[in-house]
Amino acid sequence: MKFTKIAVACGLALAALSAQAASVTIPAGTRVIFLSGASAPDNFLADLASSMLTGVTGIRTSDSATAPLHRAFLGQAAAGIPGVAVGTPILFIKRSQGGSVFGVDPVARAARIQTIDFNSCTATTPTAASPYSFSCTTTGIDPGVAGHATSSNTGLVPDFGISDVEPALFAEPYNTENGQPALSAAELARLTNLPVNQIMMGIVATNAVNANTSISRAQYGAMLAGRITDWSSIDNSPAATNPVIVCRRPNGSGTQSSYNFFFSGFPCNGASGGFAGNAPISAEQSPTLIGGSGTSADPFVLDPSLGYTVVENSSSGNLRSCLTAANNRTVFNVQGASGVFYSVLFNRLPSAGKAIGVLSLDSYVTAGTGGAGYTFRHLDGAGTYTYSGPANGSGTQASSAGATGIAPSKANLLNGSYDFVVELSIQSRNTTVTNVNGDVVPALSATPIKQSFYNEFVRRAGSTRYTGNDGGQFVSVPNAFASLPQFTPYVGNNPATGNPYRNFVSRFSRNGNTCAPLQAFDSI
Repeated sequence: MKFTKIAVACGLALAALSAQAASVTIPAGTRVIFLSGASAPDNFLADLASSMLTGVTGIRTSDSATAPLHRAFLGQAAAGIPGVAVGTPILFIKRSQGGSVFGVDPVARAARIQTIDFNSCTATTPTAASPYSFSCTTTGIDPGVAGHATSSNTGLVPDFGISDVEPALFAEPYNTENGQPALSAAELARLTNLPVNQIMMGIVATNAVNANTSISRAQYGAMLAGRITDWSSIDNSPAATNPVIVCRRPNGSGTQSSYNFFFSGFPCNGASGGFAGNAPISAEQSPTLIGGSGTSADPFVLDPSLGYTVVENSSSGNLRSCLTAANNRTVFNVQGASGVFYSVLFNRLPSAGKAIGVLSLDSYVTAGTGGAGYTFRHLDGAGTYTYSGPANGSGTQASSAGATGIAPSKANLLNGSYDFVVELSIQSRNTTVTNVNGDVVPALSATPIKQSFYNEFVRRAGSTRYTGNDGGQFVSVPNAFASLPQFTPYVGNNPATGNPYRNFVSRFSRNGNTCAPLQAFDSI
């Protein structure tokens, strides 16, 4: 089954869309709203987007049925969006490929970027795990890739963006992507950004790493930076057969940027040059790179049986798959940053691979009790932190017996005990920008319906109804998020008052500045 036609020009002018044996119509006048950026909150965003639309048809790209790099929601505006008439047809597109930097730089520069090709889709059967009715290819060229600046680039300019950290943190050389320069001060000034809510980042390790293995944040940082290359100094295992494997995100990812700040101080610690010797190792610097040119036909080949190995993954879903493949000793093929492809020969390992990485806690359902081959770990200690229960995230999380250190729990997030925390930032253009293709792209406010949708989206994203299920809209992964104390109706610090917000609002915030320490907002 194929879509027969959709007109895509000048911001996706939409026409009728049909499929063989089934017809899906996108009404004339449908408003296209394009959000690009961080993959960390994708489950959260899907819930939120679905709450703002009715009669939703899910559309995704064909790269992953459960964690697509691009997805879209076609429906009608629901009640409760000030400035948008109920029933207004809306196509809401979310791009996650490339991560957070694509929620910052293309917004400020009004750059055309790759998106869903609605001309090339196949009908699929929605499931609970993959609620999409169509699977599509992509169209368009990203910044930094040949042909981007041409008039024939069929990409789409994002209306607004989301990132795990604020725009200023995407500094050269480790927090930018595709060789693109960091935003200048003038370009940063084009963005109006708001900290929206908190999300925990977590350290993960494959099941091959014993639950009783104690790992400090300094050791994690050293492994991620290639300064500890085998497990002998951590768990006394033979060095020759226990190389460190790092499944990481590429430069420009918000998850990777959160690692850079938390473990190495970049770009916050200017006095030490940022990393002070702990710069992240890229896949192409991996000592076990044995061949290939990086194309889809001739991928870079990595052999982790030869020693320390780094694998870059363009999405959180790919990173999770990397961990699973390492633990299960299966060949792993993945597209990394800038269109580079890798083939990782985990099957050559003598035993299950001991891999580590960083994931946002919205992956806690997927990680489960280790059935996927990896678990979240305690910070500065030993122990796994696992989930059991339904896929809606309402089950139980627990630490393993004898665990030490700090668990990535909702309680520890709220009380400030767990400090590997970032504040999601949403940003939009506040001025007209002429891009390299010659498009004159207005500020978001010039399109009232898009501005109204954005305003309501931001409001809901920071509300306790969408970060913790306080009796309102359910969120798939409520234990990963918390509302910010300075932007919510959280008042009082006496549990006896029965304040309905206290279980969903953090008592601490960085005030939208990742480089700042967590600051207390009350005495709890």
